[in-house]
Amino acid sequence: MLAGPVTPIKFDVAPVTSLLNPHLSQNWQLFAPDPISDERGVVARVRCQGEATDWTDISSSAIARTQSSRFFPDRESRIVSNALVERFAQDDISKRLETRGKEDLVPSDVGTERRAERVLARYAALRVLCPSAMNADDQPSAVQLRFVVQSLPPWSKRSDDAARAEPRITDSEWIPL
Repeated sequence: MLAGPVTPIKFDVAPVTSLLNPHLSQNWQLFAPDPISDERGVVARVRCQGEATDWTDISSSAIARTQSSRFFPDRESRIVSNALVERFAQDDISKRLETRGKEDLVPSDVGTERRAERVLARYAALRVLCPSAMNADDQPSAVQLRFVVQSLPPWSKRSDDAARAEPRITDSEWIPL
């Protein structure tokens, strides 16, 4: 019952979950996982002394560092991947309401999105250097993120170039540091 999707019964037995979690934590997706349906990445640019730098891919570089050492891999890529999951996460009820065309009933979880964007902005500020990084005073003052989501075609249409969709791009506001 606790490993199933969100239902009214799950809310009734919620006090029991504090006894079971984190020791016996399970998710219903363990039994019915969603296949990977898209690829996600983040590019960022920083503002240094009023000037914006070029866009820099921060997700691929983290993955490359992880893959460079097979015995003791760097866990830095988890910062980006976990923040991406948190930024675009939706609970089961919100997904159901959206599929039924009742988007106005879905509460906007702006706090979670902003928190994930702050994590990515701080990470990007460390990875994207200002052009005149020789000067210690030249630190980034703000970061802008661009989320790129490429939907994958169904497996049966993987060879069909027409089935590949255009990437969905979402730009954040400038995030002050």
